[in-house]
Amino acid sequence: MNRLHGHKMVYLKLIGTAMFWGGTFVFTRIAAQTLGPFTGAGLRYSIALVFLIPLAYQQNRQAFKISFKTFPALFLSGFAGVFAYNYFFFKGLKSIPASRGALLAALSPTFVLIISSIIDNEKISFRKLMGILISLFGVIIVISRGQFLKLLSSVEAGDLFMLGCPITWALYTLAGKAALKNHTPLQTTTWASISGLALLALFSFTEPIPSHIPLNVWGSLAYLGIMGTVVAFVWYYDGIRAIGATRAAIFNNLVPVFAVIFSVFILQEKVSWYTWLGGLLVITGVLFVNLPFTQSTDA
Repeated sequence: MNRLHGHKMVYLKLIGTAMFWGGTFVFTRIAAQTLGPFTGAGLRYSIALVFLIPLAYQQNRQAFKISFKTFPALFLSGFAGVFAYNYFFFKGLKSIPASRGALLAALSPTFVLIISSIIDNEKISFRKLMGILISLFGVIIVISRGQFLKLLSSVEAGDLFMLGCPITWALYTLAGKAALKNHTPLQTTTWASISGLALLALFSFTEPIPSHIPLNVWGSLAYLGIMGTVVAFVWYYDGIRAIGATRAAIFNNLVPVFAVIFSVFILQEKVSWYTWLGGLLVITGVLFVNLPFTQSTDA
């Protein structure tokens, strides 16, 4: 019980992170109808860095002094989690519904689990595996709207782009785990954003710049930059440092549930039985992975 109490704030932050990231599916889809992936993501992280840089400097005046030893992990975080992930994210959500994209992106805990077991020899207990399967099944119920055959009946180009998201996110998570050995979550997020933005800016010259960007797109970019990046990324790395990459990543399965909730409020969608059932399974799976049901040292 002491361990549970100690991680209570971490769990709340990870749930909040999932909520903010659930909103990114709706707002990225709005922005992707006007902006290319490199331009849209570049503007997102430009907004984010307006806040991240002074916050990191205020926290630590030496925040921007890094060693050659830690640079590879920070650069990989930026390449995988900012540059590559957002390319796939914008390209996928330009052509497929946000709910369908959320299901594919929710595969990230599975990829984190697999890559962690290969690279770090991380122990995968039966309880962790069952928790991931339960929550993933809940995700499928929510996103498929209870019609599994329709979900799997066809594969579009947008689906293939979205499959790049869980792969790059797993790399970002594990790179962050390495970077956090020497840097704070805020410092790591800031450096990842800087290196990722540099790559996005370089490739943004290959895209046409629209003559007019609607106000709702600017609002979407503001949400993506502040809530979806500054707050959520720092909280996510807080979680990785406190409870590990695999256990933190399982909270990503809450993202599509929140994505549906956002679509209800923004798109006026009706909440049906499968939303509640799927959400219950997702939460059950997250608790199954993280709560210490026994006195074992499984982490």
